[in-house]
Amino acid sequence: MLGLLRKRVNTFYGKVMSTELLIKADVDDKTLKECYEFALEVERTMSAYREDSFVSRINMCAGEEGVECPKEVVEVIKLSLEMAERTRGLFDPTVGAVVHGLFGFGTARERVPQNEEIERTKKLVNFRNVSVQGNKVFLTRRGMRLDLGGIAKGWTAQRLAEMLLLLGAEKALVSVGGEICTFGKRWRIAIKNPEGGGHIGIVETDEGKTTLSTSGDYERFIGSRHNHHIVNPTKGIQENFYSSLTLVEKGFCGGQLDALTTACFNLPPEKVAELTDSYILLGKFSRELRVGFGLKKRVKGIYLI
Repeated sequence: MLGLLRKRVNTFYGKVMSTELLIKADVDDKTLKECYEFALEVERTMSAYREDSFVSRINMCAGEEGVECPKEVVEVIKLSLEMAERTRGLFDPTVGAVVHGLFGFGTARERVPQNEEIERTKKLVNFRNVSVQGNKVFLTRRGMRLDLGGIAKGWTAQRLAEMLLLLGAEKALVSVGGEICTFGKRWRIAIKNPEGGGHIGIVETDEGKTTLSTSGDYERFIGSRHNHHIVNPTKGIQENFYSSLTLVEKGFCGGQLDALTTACFNLPPEKVAELTDSYILLGKFSRELRVGFGLKKRVKGIYLI
């Protein structure tokens, strides 16, 4: 009889990294709070918008000296550099000089800069000017800025899913601002309609480990969605191919997929298809909904609305 009892799935909601944290898992409230504390620690150490974070210390010391960092911070920075290399700079963690420093996203001084300012500032964006020696991280040019916002949320979702497994969860869904990791049951995940109200589709996972990542132009922008927060690091400006783009992969790969989705947002559809065949994208102006032919291999079902 006891073997037939099922553990209850509990739900936790919270705020972290200026976005929503959702955890559904068959663990107790104490375990869920431990997961929340881990997510808050990631924010405390890796946010470019907290003056006391290690990332902010690295930025303040740019061009002067390196900063000793905890192993988790170094791990995410190294992963971000690997993904920058893989995407040929379409994902670049040093884009903070433009996103944070120039456009002012996430601050009280948000604005759309002049072209001359963009041309001047984008010269500071180059992941190859990041030095990691042991636990010491150094930005080699004064004025450079790290911003891990395009990778840290996915990495955190992955780490939380891994924690839950180690702590005895048999089924779980973790979402950090739309960066999602699942396991243990078929989860139905709705993809938001960027135009407001309803959804453009639903993905049903299988019971194995699955990662989903979504980028969109509708969450953070200045004045209009044309000036959204996903800046092409190679140009210093926003591309406007999509309103929404979702990638799906088997296994836990939250950090990698978060960065890859960010990079793909800066590419036209035919180029996205060269990097992955597992996507759902909504064209910004055409409103055309496209689904990669490999998506059905990664999920149990796809339901377009």
